[in-house]
Amino acid sequence: MQFITDTKRAVFLFFRFLAQNTKIKLEYKADSIILFFSGAALQALGFLFLSVLFTRIPSIQGWSKWEIVFMLSLIFFSEGLVSFAFEGAWQMAFLMNMGDMDRILLRPVSPILQILTFTMGIHGIGNMVMGVVLFVLALSNTVIDWTLAKILFVPVFIVSACAIRTAISFAANCSSFWIKAMSNAIPLMVFQLADFAKYPSSMFGRAIEGIMIFVLPYAFISYIPAVYLFGKESWGPLAWLSPLVALWLAFLARRFFYFGLSRYESTGN
Repeated sequence: MQFITDTKRAVFLFFRFLAQNTKIKLEYKADSIILFFSGAALQALGFLFLSVLFTRIPSIQGWSKWEIVFMLSLIFFSEGLVSFAFEGAWQMAFLMNMGDMDRILLRPVSPILQILTFTMGIHGIGNMVMGVVLFVLALSNTVIDWTLAKILFVPVFIVSACAIRTAISFAANCSSFWIKAMSNAIPLMVFQLADFAKYPSSMFGRAIEGIMIFVLPYAFISYIPAVYLFGKESWGPLAWLSPLVALWLAFLARRFFYFGLSRYESTGN
């Protein structure tokens, strides 16, 4: 019963924090518009590159242009939603160095929730819009043998993909507990590895494919769901493990955060 009460309170606070952060960002309308269109334009360039690439080749290891665009749309949408709702993970080094982490720890609210919702990214909305557009275009240009299981799977893997991205990003930024500087390259490096998930993991060789599935499971954001929906390769049945992968990563990220927090020494001034 207490768990349900705590969950309801966390959800309520999440939407309150998100609403307040949105109001703060929208106060500067010109900046918000620029960020929105820059986010969409950046992802549009990725689609343009893919279109140019497929004017030269018919397919990549049996994957057509629109099948890969489908994967691309999942990357864009999940990245956009996580940036919009949980951009605060990227502010962890700032919070520690400026003393704001002390203020967060004093409040009777989960510090993880406070950090994740510390700010929001307007550019994430542009990413989400481009992701939805490409998702619709990809579905209209591909053939999927829809079953009830596949229809039910779509919302499951979208939620799981966002949870996976959030957990990996949060865990990577927890490295700021040890790298005590305003600039930390580890989160960006981990984030850039998600670029491998824009294309079929099998094209990079078994080593990279194994890393993308079992170590940093970005493959569960796009590749594994696409394999399952298009009936491509043997990894398809793993798609239904997406929620378990998300829960496992969330558990690890939480443990990693509190492990780092036990060594937190405040700013000292």
